[in-house]
This record gives sequence, structure tokens and C-alpha cells, in this order.
Amino acid sequence: MEENWYAVQQQAHDRITEARAAARGHALMRELAPPPHRGRYAVGIALIRLGGWLLASGAALPIEFSRALALLRAGTDRSLRVSRSTRP
Repeated sequence: MEENWYAVQQQAHDRITEARAAARGHALMRELAPPPHRGRYAVGIALIRLGGWLLASGAALPIEFSRALALLRAGTDRSLRVSRSTRP
């Protein structure tokens, strides 16, 4: 069996050229893509810190807010109990 080294070398060269073109395309897409949204992360961290500060300082919450939190907790606890009891 005779090997055609020129053809093998040409195929390797073509594959490298295609890979470089694809890499250039990906790099261009990354440059043109909008930056990731860091604002939501910062707001979430700020809310967590605010909540920790409120709990640590013992700040009095408005009664309506306290009731809303209690209802939310009760609903969550109830849904967790129901989901646990329906599991096989």
C-alpha cells in the first residue's frame, strides 16, 4: 500500500486552517456579546446582607411585613410537609 504523504499533509493543513477560522469566529462573537449582568448578583448580595443586619440588630419590622413573612413561612412549611407525605 502506497501512502500519499502530500495528500495527508494537505488534509492536516486544511483542518488547521478551518480550526483557526472557527476560533476567529468565536473570538469575534465573544467581543460583540454584551457583558454578563452583574447587577442582579450585587442586588442579591445586598439584600442578603441587609437581612442579616436586620436580624442581628433586632430591628423592629412593621407588623404588616412580619405577618406577610409569617404567612410565607407557614405556606412553605405546609407545602414541604405535603410533598414529604406524598413521596412513596
